[in-house]
Amino acid sequence: MNIPSQSIGGEAVSTKLAMRMEDTMQAFAVRAACFMGERDVPFSEEFDGHDFGATHVIAYVGEEPAGTVRMRWFHSFAMPERLAVIQRFRGHDIGQVLLERCRKLAEARGCAMLYVHVLPADTGYWEKLGWRRLESEESGSGAKQVVAMVKAVDPSKPLPEAEAPEAVVLRPELSHDSAGRPRSSASA
Repeated sequence: MNIPSQSIGGEAVSTKLAMRMEDTMQAFAVRAACFMGERDVPFSEEFDGHDFGATHVIAYVGEEPAGTVRMRWFHSFAMPERLAVIQRFRGHDIGQVLLERCRKLAEARGCAMLYVHVLPADTGYWEKLGWRRLESEESGSGAKQVVAMVKAVDPSKPLPEAEAPEAVVLRPELSHDSAGRPRSSASA
C-alpha cells in the first residue's frame, strides 16, 4: 500500500511495507548509511534478530529509498525503532511521515500506545511530534542512556497509564532464549 503524502523537488514521497527481500535490503541500506556511516554504530548493535520478526516501513522519494523505521509488536503496544532518514532528505518531514504510517498500522492492529526509546539529545524532536516522556530509565553499566517515550495511537483517547516496559523489550541479543529478566532490567 503506497500512500503519497507530499513531494520533494517534484518527486512524490510515499511509504510502503517491506514485503520482499529487496524491500528489506533497502531498509537495511538506509539504516546502515545513517547509523553505521554517520554515527559509528557497530554492525552488531544496529542489526539483530529482531529484524526478522519486525515490520519495516520504507519512505521513498520517487523510487529512491529515503528513510525507514522498524516496528515491533507487543501485547498492548507497538514499538517503532531505528528511525533513519538519509541525510540529503532530512528537513522534509520524512521521519514524521514514517511515524504516522506506524501509528496507522498500530491503530489497525488494535494497539492503544506507541512506545520508543530515544537518545536524550533526540527527545526534542519526538516531543514536537506529540510524544511524552516516561520517567528516565537507567541503562545497565556501560550501556547508552535512553529516554522512554509514549504516544497514544488514537489522539482522541487518553494515553493509558504506562511504565517503561523495559523488561519486555530490552533483552540483549544472543540471550532471547534465556530465562528471567534481561541484564539491562532495572530490577536485575
